[in-house]
Parts: sequence; C-alpha cells; structure tokens
Amino acid sequence: MARTCYYELLGVERSASDAELKKAYRRQALVWHPDKNHGNVEEATQVFAEIKEAYETLSDPQERAWYDNHREQILRGDDYVQADPYGQPDMSANVSFMSTETLMRFFSVTSFHGFDDSPNGFFAVYRNLFTTLRDEELQVPGSPAEDDILLNLDFGHAHTLYDDGESGRQRGRSAGTGATLRDFYNFWTTFGTRKTFGWFDRYRLADAENRQIRRLMEKENRHLREKARREFVEAVQNLAAWVRKRDPRYKYYVDHKQRQQKLREEERRRCIAEQRAAVVEDASEYVRQEWEEVDYTNILDEHLGQSDEGDAVPEAAAEAKEEPAADSPSTGEDLDCAICNKSFKSAAQKANHEKSNKHQKAVREVRREMLREEREMAKMQKQQQQQQQNETANPEPVPQQLSDSDEILEQMIQELTLAQA
Repeated sequence: MARTCYYELLGVERSASDAELKKAYRRQALVWHPDKNHGNVEEATQVFAEIKEAYETLSDPQERAWYDNHREQILRGDDYVQADPYGQPDMSANVSFMSTETLMRFFSVTSFHGFDDSPNGFFAVYRNLFTTLRDEELQVPGSPAEDDILLNLDFGHAHTLYDDGESGRQRGRSAGTGATLRDFYNFWTTFGTRKTFGWFDRYRLADAENRQIRRLMEKENRHLREKARREFVEAVQNLAAWVRKRDPRYKYYVDHKQRQQKLREEERRRCIAEQRAAVVEDASEYVRQEWEEVDYTNILDEHLGQSDEGDAVPEAAAEAKEEPAADSPSTGEDLDCAICNKSFKSAAQKANHEKSNKHQKAVREVRREMLREEREMAKMQKQQQQQQQNETANPEPVPQQLSDSDEILEQMIQELTLAQA
C-alpha cells in the first residue's frame, strides 16, 4: 500500500519549524475534517487521521528524528518486502524471522482501523505483531527465566487497564498471565534480541583461500550482523514507544494519574492554609504568662554598660567642659536633660548627648519604669473593679444608725412614760 510522506501531507518543507507545522496542521484539518465533508465522510475520516498522525509525529522531537532517519524505509512499506511471508529480504532461503523493513509498516495509523478488538483494529493488529516477535525470540535458545518473562507478556485487549494500581473497570493484569500492561511496554521499550542475524553474512568462511582472507571475511560478516541487529532492536523499541503513546489504555492511565496528582496538590495546599489559619487564631488568643513578664533588659544593660560608655566619646568630651556660669546670658532654649540631670552650653551639645548610648540607655530605663507603673496601675484598677462588682452582686447588711435628734426624742419619750407611771 502506497504511503504519503508526512511533510507532503501537511504541505511543508522538511526543515519546517514547530510554528509552521502547527499552522499547516490547522489549515489541513479545516479542509479534511469529517464534519466539513458530508459528501465524502469515509475518505475525509481516513485522510484526517493521517494528517493528525503526521502532526503528532513531527511535533515530537524524538519521533521526528526517528522518522527523518527512517523515512525511506517507512515509505517503501510493503513494496520493499520480498516474497517471504515475514518480509525478510532474500539473504537466506531458510530464514523466517521478521525484518526491520516489515516493522516499518506499523509506524502508521493506516496499519489499523479503529481502537477496538476487531480483526483490523488497533488491539488485534499490534497484539498479533508482538506475539509474533515474542514467538521468534522463543525459537532461539535462552535461559528458563527469560522464557518465563516472554511467556507472561501479553498485549491484552481493549478493556485491560495499564496497571494494577488503577481503580475501575478491571484489573490491569492480562488474563492468564502474571504481568501487567506496564510490564509489557517496559519490556519491549528496553528490548534486546537473542537472534544472531547470521543470515546477513556476506561471505562463506569455507571459501577463504587463507587465514588472512578468512579473518577479513569474519570481520565483514560481524560488522553486517551487528548493524542489522542494532537496527532491528532500535526499530522494536521505537515501535513499542510509538504504540504506547497512542494506546487509549495508556492515555487513560496518564490522565488518571494527573487527576490524582492535582487532587493531592489541592489537598496539600488546603492543609497548609488550615494550619496557617490555626496558627493565626492561636496567636490572637494567646495570653502571656507571668514568667514571660520578667524584664531582663536591666541585666543586659549592666552587662553591656562598659561597651555602651565606650561609644559615647562625644558625650565624654562634652562633660569634661566646665559647667556654664550662673550669670551667663540665657539663649531662651531648654539646654537641660531632665533624664540624665545635666545642663549644656549649646543646643549642639545637647543634641550630641541625646545621640549617645548612655542617654538612650537612660531613656529606655525610664520608659520601662513607666510601663511597669502603668501595668501595676492597670492591675490595681482591674482588682478594684472586680471588688466593686463582687460587692454589688453580694451586698453586706449595714446596721442602721440613729441620728442625735432621734436619740434625744427617744430619751424624752422614755422619761414621760416613767412620770406618768
């Protein structure tokens, strides 16, 4: 079946940039989209699928590099394969292994029709392909452990999940095997063949005339084998990666993991926000304990007093000067420091004194003393208010006292009563 170059499908040059590829894809999609071709839906669907596949391949740097390096082989497809049923070039009459050229046919969406389990569907086509590759490897003698791994590999069907960790329709393990679809793709994307590719030998060593010619023949045959082996392994690994990228089961798995990751990230952010809100609420309701009210500043000031005095060099110089005379003319400015109980001759001296560490230390001490007094007064007021509230709630009976006039009146009544008697 003839194939069209991906660059020709999109109508761009082989050196086109990503922006040019995207623009060309949108232009071709508008022309061949099935919704815009009601009279030719079948052909438009097929062409649109090829255009989409071309863009997905060329927009991926790794797949584009692979396509550019194997473009001719992919385009040859079936036409390059010989009469052998596995497509092996006619190098040996008794060789029936699949060739690299045959694998190139499957790097295209035209190799299958639909993502279903029908005979020509995605799952049936590539299940048969990888089963053939597995059976070919089993024909070559190997270790029993490797045979068990190969026998457990299964491509599965449309409803096989990618991994056991998924939840939903069905477990990820293929029926009758112990391997998951993840194991299947991990094996084939790191595939290494057992085959020796001896059918690529160009010379028969028995025809060598002498030992030197025989060594040259062996060297050439070994080079051809390694080249063919390397190309075949590379083709299988890239084909497995190509199929996995388009596998709906793998896409579902990736989407499911991304949704779970998004939910975990949202939950983590929510927990952090709740913790921050709880910390803020606790801080707003926090009540300082009595031991936290202890003021250690005095101790620190006494410990650092000498260093503070050493910094007040300008102040020492100012204090060394004579005190101003009592009859000196007044400038009308307040040149006294009430905190330090000092007087100065000029405003500059006072300003210099106020910047000294000693003065600032005294100011801090006065402020601390004032704060302590305010706290004590506030505490006393609070105690008085509580006492008044208690007295208002539980008033004590007060004995009624008589005034002086009432006492005299009561005495006169008693005397009159005695006289009448």
